[in-house]
Amino acid sequence: MFKYIKAFLVCFLILVAVILELSPALKTQLMNVHIGQFNLPLAPLFFAFLVFIITMEVTKLVQKLLQLHLLPKTDLTKSTQLTIVSVMGYLGLILAFLFVLSALGINLKNFTIIAGALSVGIGFGLQNVVNNFFSGIIILFGQTIKVGDKVIINGKQGIVRRVNIRSTELETNDNIRILIPNASVLSTDITVLTYQQTSAESLLKITLPITCDIFKVEKLLQKSLSTHAEILKNPKPRILITSMKNEKIQLEVYFSVRNILAKNQIMSDLRLKILKRISQLKITSS
Repeated sequence: MFKYIKAFLVCFLILVAVILELSPALKTQLMNVHIGQFNLPLAPLFFAFLVFIITMEVTKLVQKLLQLHLLPKTDLTKSTQLTIVSVMGYLGLILAFLFVLSALGINLKNFTIIAGALSVGIGFGLQNVVNNFFSGIIILFGQTIKVGDKVIINGKQGIVRRVNIRSTELETNDNIRILIPNASVLSTDITVLTYQQTSAESLLKITLPITCDIFKVEKLLQKSLSTHAEILKNPKPRILITSMKNEKIQLEVYFSVRNILAKNQIMSDLRLKILKRISQLKITSS
Protein backbone atom coordinates (compact mmCIF):
# COMPACT_ATOMS: atom_id res chain seq x y z
CA MET A 1 0.00 0.00 0.00
CA PHE A 2 2.78 2.40 0.97
CA LYS A 3 4.66 1.91 -2.31
CA TYR A 4 1.54 2.89 -4.27
CA ILE A 5 1.15 6.05 -2.20
CA LYS A 6 4.83 6.85 -2.76
CA ALA A 7 4.51 6.26 -6.51
CA PHE A 8 1.45 8.50 -6.65
CA LEU A 9 3.28 11.22 -4.69
CA VAL A 10 6.27 11.10 -7.07
CA CYS A 11 4.00 11.29 -10.13
CA PHE A 12 2.10 14.20 -8.58
CA LEU A 13 5.31 16.10 -7.83
CA ILE A 14 6.59 15.56 -11.37
CA LEU A 15 3.28 16.81 -12.76
CA VAL A 16 3.43 19.95 -10.61
CA ALA A 17 7.04 20.52 -11.69
CA VAL A 18 6.01 20.34 -15.35
CA ILE A 19 3.16 22.79 -14.73
CA LEU A 20 5.54 25.23 -13.02
CA GLU A 21 7.98 25.04 -15.91
CA LEU A 22 5.20 25.66 -18.41
CA SER A 23 3.84 28.56 -16.36
CA PRO A 24 6.66 31.02 -15.55
CA ALA A 25 4.16 33.47 -14.02
CA LEU A 26 2.99 30.89 -11.48
CA LYS A 27 6.58 29.89 -10.77
CA THR A 28 7.56 33.52 -10.18
CA GLN A 29 4.58 33.98 -7.88
CA LEU A 30 5.59 30.94 -5.82
CA MET A 31 9.13 32.29 -5.53
CA ASN A 32 7.91 34.96 -3.13
CA VAL A 33 5.15 33.76 -0.82
CA HIS A 34 4.79 36.04 2.19
CA ILE A 35 3.67 34.60 5.52
CA GLY A 36 3.54 37.54 7.89
CA GLN A 37 6.99 39.12 7.78
CA PHE A 38 8.65 36.03 6.34
CA ASN A 39 9.31 35.37 2.65
CA LEU A 40 8.90 31.67 1.89
CA PRO A 41 10.24 30.60 -1.55
CA LEU A 42 7.88 27.66 -2.17
CA ALA A 43 9.07 26.90 -5.72
CA PRO A 44 12.75 26.22 -4.78
CA LEU A 45 11.67 24.20 -1.74
CA PHE A 46 9.32 22.19 -3.91
CA PHE A 47 11.99 21.45 -6.52
CA ALA A 48 14.52 20.58 -3.81
CA PHE A 49 12.05 18.09 -2.28
CA LEU A 50 11.31 16.60 -5.70
CA VAL A 51 15.00 16.25 -6.57
CA PHE A 52 15.71 14.55 -3.23
CA ILE A 53 12.92 11.99 -3.67
CA ILE A 54 13.85 11.19 -7.28
CA THR A 55 17.56 10.85 -6.45
CA MET A 56 16.85 8.48 -3.56
CA GLU A 57 14.43 6.40 -5.64
CA VAL A 58 16.98 6.10 -8.44
CA THR A 59 19.58 5.09 -5.85
CA LYS A 60 17.28 2.33 -4.55
CA LEU A 61 16.71 1.07 -8.10
CA VAL A 62 20.47 0.96 -8.74
CA GLN A 63 21.00 -0.88 -5.43
CA LYS A 64 18.33 -3.44 -6.33
CA LEU A 65 19.82 -3.90 -9.81
CA LEU A 66 23.27 -4.49 -8.34
CA GLN A 67 22.09 -6.79 -5.55
CA LEU A 68 19.71 -8.98 -7.57
CA HIS A 69 21.12 -9.03 -11.09
CA LEU A 70 24.68 -7.75 -11.56
CA LEU A 71 26.71 -8.64 -8.46
CA PRO A 72 25.46 -12.28 -8.11
CA LYS A 73 27.06 -12.96 -11.53
CA THR A 74 30.50 -11.97 -10.23
CA ASP A 75 32.96 -13.92 -8.10
CA LEU A 76 32.64 -11.47 -5.21
CA THR A 77 31.70 -12.83 -1.80
CA LYS A 78 28.23 -12.15 -0.41
CA SER A 79 29.67 -9.78 2.17
CA THR A 80 31.56 -7.77 -0.48
CA GLN A 81 28.41 -7.53 -2.59
CA LEU A 82 26.44 -6.15 0.35
CA THR A 83 29.25 -3.67 1.06
CA ILE A 84 29.08 -2.35 -2.51
CA VAL A 85 25.30 -2.01 -2.28
CA SER A 86 25.57 -0.14 1.04
CA VAL A 87 28.26 2.22 -0.29
CA MET A 88 26.03 2.94 -3.29
CA GLY A 89 23.35 4.03 -0.84
CA TYR A 90 25.80 6.41 0.86
CA LEU A 91 26.81 7.90 -2.50
CA GLY A 92 23.16 8.37 -3.44
CA LEU A 93 22.52 10.20 -0.17
CA ILE A 94 25.50 12.52 -0.75
CA LEU A 95 24.36 13.24 -4.33
CA ALA A 96 20.83 13.94 -3.12
CA PHE A 97 22.19 16.43 -0.59
CA LEU A 98 24.27 18.22 -3.26
CA PHE A 99 21.31 18.32 -5.66
CA VAL A 100 19.10 19.81 -2.95
CA LEU A 101 21.68 22.57 -2.33
CA SER A 102 21.75 23.30 -6.05
CA ALA A 103 17.94 23.35 -6.29
CA LEU A 104 17.78 25.82 -3.41
CA GLY A 105 20.19 28.08 -5.25
CA ILE A 106 22.97 27.71 -2.69
CA ASN A 107 26.39 28.29 -4.27
CA LEU A 108 28.60 25.32 -3.53
CA LYS A 109 31.58 27.70 -3.34
CA ASN A 110 30.01 29.05 -0.18
CA PHE A 111 29.63 25.58 1.24
CA THR A 112 32.53 26.21 3.62
CA ILE A 113 30.30 28.69 5.45
CA ILE A 114 27.57 26.06 5.76
CA ALA A 115 30.14 23.49 6.85
CA GLY A 116 31.37 25.89 9.53
CA ALA A 117 27.83 26.35 10.81
CA LEU A 118 27.28 22.59 10.77
CA SER A 119 30.47 22.03 12.73
CA VAL A 120 29.02 24.14 15.53
CA GLY A 121 25.88 22.00 15.46
CA ILE A 122 28.00 18.86 15.46
CA GLY A 123 29.85 20.14 18.49
CA PHE A 124 26.53 20.55 20.33
CA GLY A 125 25.02 17.16 19.68
CA LEU A 126 25.51 15.74 16.18
CA GLN A 127 28.97 14.33 16.81
CA ASN A 128 27.50 10.93 17.66
CA VAL A 129 25.57 10.81 14.39
CA VAL A 130 28.68 11.71 12.37
CA ASN A 131 30.81 9.29 14.40
CA ASN A 132 28.38 6.42 13.76
CA PHE A 133 28.18 7.32 10.06
CA PHE A 134 31.93 7.13 9.48
CA SER A 135 32.23 4.11 11.76
CA GLY A 136 29.70 2.34 9.54
CA ILE A 137 31.83 3.11 6.47
CA ILE A 138 34.93 1.76 8.26
CA ILE A 139 33.08 -1.44 9.19
CA LEU A 140 31.90 -1.94 5.60
CA PHE A 141 35.28 -1.33 3.99
CA GLY A 142 37.46 -2.76 6.73
CA GLN A 143 35.42 -5.99 6.88
CA THR A 144 35.81 -6.00 10.69
CA ILE A 145 32.61 -7.99 10.75
CA LYS A 146 30.53 -9.10 7.81
CA VAL A 147 26.87 -9.77 7.19
CA GLY A 148 26.22 -13.38 8.18
CA ASP A 149 28.92 -13.50 10.87
CA LYS A 150 27.93 -14.83 14.26
CA VAL A 151 29.44 -12.44 16.80
CA ILE A 152 29.42 -11.32 20.43
CA ILE A 153 29.41 -7.52 20.84
CA ASN A 154 29.03 -5.89 24.25
CA GLY A 155 27.88 -9.22 25.65
CA LYS A 156 25.16 -9.53 23.00
CA GLN A 157 25.40 -12.60 20.76
CA GLY A 158 23.75 -12.80 17.38
CA ILE A 159 24.12 -12.93 13.61
CA VAL A 160 25.01 -9.72 11.76
CA ARG A 161 22.05 -9.01 9.47
CA ARG A 162 22.82 -5.46 8.30
CA VAL A 163 25.23 -2.57 8.72
CA ASN A 164 23.23 0.65 8.46
CA ILE A 165 24.34 4.28 8.39
CA ARG A 166 23.93 4.60 12.15
CA SER A 167 23.95 1.10 13.61
CA THR A 168 24.79 -2.57 13.15
CA GLU A 169 21.82 -4.93 13.33
CA LEU A 170 22.14 -8.25 15.17
CA GLU A 171 19.60 -11.08 15.23
CA THR A 172 19.68 -13.31 18.32
CA ASN A 173 18.72 -16.98 18.52
CA ASP A 174 15.32 -15.80 19.82
CA ASN A 175 14.75 -13.79 16.60
CA ILE A 176 15.20 -10.52 18.49
CA ARG A 177 16.74 -7.66 16.50
CA ILE A 178 19.35 -5.62 18.39
CA LEU A 179 20.71 -2.32 17.05
CA ILE A 180 24.23 -1.45 18.22
CA PRO A 181 25.70 1.97 17.32
CA ASN A 182 28.54 1.60 14.83
CA ALA A 183 30.88 3.65 17.03
CA SER A 184 30.34 1.15 19.86
CA VAL A 185 31.14 -1.73 17.50
CA LEU A 186 34.54 -0.24 16.69
CA SER A 187 35.37 0.77 20.25
CA THR A 188 34.67 -2.54 21.98
CA ASP A 189 36.00 -6.10 21.89
CA ILE A 190 34.30 -8.29 19.30
CA THR A 191 34.24 -12.08 19.39
CA VAL A 192 33.67 -13.46 15.90
CA LEU A 193 32.33 -17.00 16.17
CA THR A 194 32.24 -17.54 12.42
CA TYR A 195 35.35 -16.20 10.74
CA GLN A 196 36.20 -17.62 7.31
CA GLN A 197 34.45 -20.88 8.06
CA THR A 198 31.07 -22.46 7.61
CA SER A 199 31.44 -25.76 9.45
CA ALA A 200 32.33 -26.39 13.08
CA GLU A 201 32.69 -29.24 15.54
CA SER A 202 29.87 -29.64 18.02
CA LEU A 203 29.53 -31.49 21.30
CA LEU A 204 26.45 -33.25 22.64
CA LYS A 205 26.50 -34.62 26.19
CA ILE A 206 24.18 -37.47 27.16
CA THR A 207 23.60 -38.98 30.61
CA LEU A 208 22.09 -42.49 30.87
CA PRO A 209 21.51 -45.02 33.64
CA ILE A 210 24.45 -47.37 34.14
CA THR A 211 22.11 -50.35 33.55
CA CYS A 212 21.48 -49.41 29.93
CA ASP A 213 22.65 -51.52 27.02
CA ILE A 214 25.57 -49.36 25.88
CA PHE A 215 25.91 -51.24 22.56
CA LYS A 216 22.32 -50.45 21.63
CA VAL A 217 22.88 -46.85 22.63
CA GLU A 218 25.99 -46.59 20.46
CA LYS A 219 24.17 -48.01 17.43
CA LEU A 220 21.26 -45.65 18.07
CA LEU A 221 23.55 -42.62 18.21
CA GLN A 222 25.51 -43.66 15.13
CA LYS A 223 22.30 -44.08 13.14
CA SER A 224 20.94 -40.72 14.31
CA LEU A 225 24.18 -38.99 13.31
CA SER A 226 24.51 -40.70 9.93
CA THR A 227 20.95 -39.96 8.85
CA HIS A 228 21.06 -36.22 9.58
CA ALA A 229 21.70 -34.29 6.37
CA GLU A 230 23.49 -31.38 8.08
CA ILE A 231 26.03 -33.54 9.96
CA LEU A 232 29.26 -34.18 8.06
CA LYS A 233 30.49 -37.72 7.43
CA ASN A 234 34.08 -36.47 7.37
CA PRO A 235 35.45 -36.02 9.98
CA LYS A 236 33.69 -39.07 11.35
CA PRO A 237 31.56 -38.52 14.48
CA ARG A 238 33.05 -39.82 17.74
CA ILE A 239 31.29 -41.25 20.79
CA LEU A 240 33.23 -41.28 24.07
CA ILE A 241 32.36 -42.57 27.55
CA THR A 242 33.72 -39.88 29.85
CA SER A 243 32.34 -40.88 33.23
CA MET A 244 30.71 -43.74 35.17
CA LYS A 245 29.59 -42.72 38.63
CA ASN A 246 26.47 -42.33 40.77
CA GLU A 247 24.78 -45.07 38.73
CA LYS A 248 25.10 -42.91 35.62
CA ILE A 249 27.04 -43.10 32.37
CA GLN A 250 28.21 -39.84 30.82
CA LEU A 251 28.61 -39.87 27.02
CA GLU A 252 30.11 -37.15 24.84
CA VAL A 253 29.25 -37.14 21.13
CA TYR A 254 31.55 -35.11 18.85
CA PHE A 255 30.46 -34.29 15.30
CA SER A 256 30.82 -31.51 12.70
CA VAL A 257 27.86 -29.56 11.34
CA ARG A 258 27.72 -28.35 7.75
CA ASN A 259 26.43 -24.85 8.54
CA ILE A 260 27.56 -23.28 11.81
CA LEU A 261 24.83 -20.63 11.59
CA ALA A 262 22.24 -23.41 11.91
CA LYS A 263 24.08 -25.18 14.73
CA ASN A 264 21.42 -24.63 17.40
CA GLN A 265 18.66 -25.97 15.16
CA ILE A 266 20.77 -28.99 14.20
CA MET A 267 21.46 -29.76 17.88
CA SER A 268 17.76 -29.52 18.67
CA ASP A 269 16.83 -31.80 15.77
CA LEU A 270 19.42 -34.34 16.86
CA ARG A 271 18.20 -34.36 20.48
CA LEU A 272 14.61 -34.92 19.35
CA LYS A 273 15.70 -37.72 17.04
CA ILE A 274 17.68 -39.45 19.81
CA LEU A 275 14.84 -39.12 22.33
CA LYS A 276 12.42 -40.58 19.79
CA ARG A 277 14.66 -43.57 19.09
CA ILE A 278 15.35 -44.17 22.80
CA SER A 279 11.62 -44.25 23.49
CA GLN A 280 11.12 -46.81 20.69
CA LEU A 281 13.97 -49.13 21.74
CA LYS A 282 14.57 -50.98 24.96
CA ILE A 283 18.06 -49.86 25.92
CA THR A 284 18.08 -51.17 29.51
CA SER A 285 20.03 -54.41 29.88
CA SER A 286 18.34 -57.36 31.56
